[in-house]
Amino acid sequence: MRLSADLVEDLAYQLYGQALKRYPPDIKATLRQAQGTEKDPTAQEVLTVALKSIDRAEQLDKPVCQDTGMQTVWCRVGRGVTFDGPGIEEAVRSGVGRWTREHEYRRTIVQPLNRNKYPEQSAAGHPKVEWEWFDGEECVEMMLLSKGSGSENQGFHKMLVPADGLAGAKRFIVDSVIQAGGQFCPPGIAGIGFGSTFDGVARLAKRALLRDCRTGHPEPEIAALEEELLAEINDTGIGPMGLGGTTTLLGLNIEYEATHETQNPVALNLQCWAHRKAGVRIRPGGHEFIWEFGGDGVEA
Repeated sequence: MRLSADLVEDLAYQLYGQALKRYPPDIKATLRQAQGTEKDPTAQEVLTVALKSIDRAEQLDKPVCQDTGMQTVWCRVGRGVTFDGPGIEEAVRSGVGRWTREHEYRRTIVQPLNRNKYPEQSAAGHPKVEWEWFDGEECVEMMLLSKGSGSENQGFHKMLVPADGLAGAKRFIVDSVIQAGGQFCPPGIAGIGFGSTFDGVARLAKRALLRDCRTGHPEPEIAALEEELLAEINDTGIGPMGLGGTTTLLGLNIEYEATHETQNPVALNLQCWAHRKAGVRIRPGGHEFIWEFGGDGVEA
């Protein structure tokens, strides 16, 4: 299969709009579940407002949050696919840029030193494009993740040493969420990375946000750790918008890679309740929209 840059540009255009205006079913379901179990009256009210905002945004075809955030596009390529890499990255940025030209929504991207704002949501390496490869069918998956500054600013990274062990890594994660408090607009999702390298572990933490938050890690030991950390963080009492309650996180996903024997890297990437993501799977015969990257192909 030859991956067309024209198709990628059109799909990037569509994914950006979908991510801002259509809410992932896994997050909507967990918000409704939390609304049914949350006992704190203020937390209940916040969850009710969030669900009403989601419904209203979908009815009006408007963004669920005013902060359009920064975008990362993940591309997962199977065997037998040919493409022009630089051309595909240019097509991704062109599609996102075209969407911002045609819609009067907030542009958030600036030059980091002089803080001058770019006229489009596409410039100087943004959106960032991440590449993955898999030994599977002849297809390509693309997922756009949009993160506002409230959640992205509450990212945490630590190069621990082996003597700190798993206990030290867990303590760092819980302490970091407590430090973030209500600043990441909870209830949200926690993406956690273990292992790899200084830069790789941060990538793993963000990559974890692309999984359905209702689906545990395929390895039982990691899935149990996800449940343990989720329960401990929800016991902190931070709650929705930091106003108290038992719903600080709707889900917690872990990804890991091998690391050096003298290292113990860990990273935490928090996402707000407005978890904006949208994906597509491209096959030789056409394409379908999806919600989970590398998942079971649930249609959008």
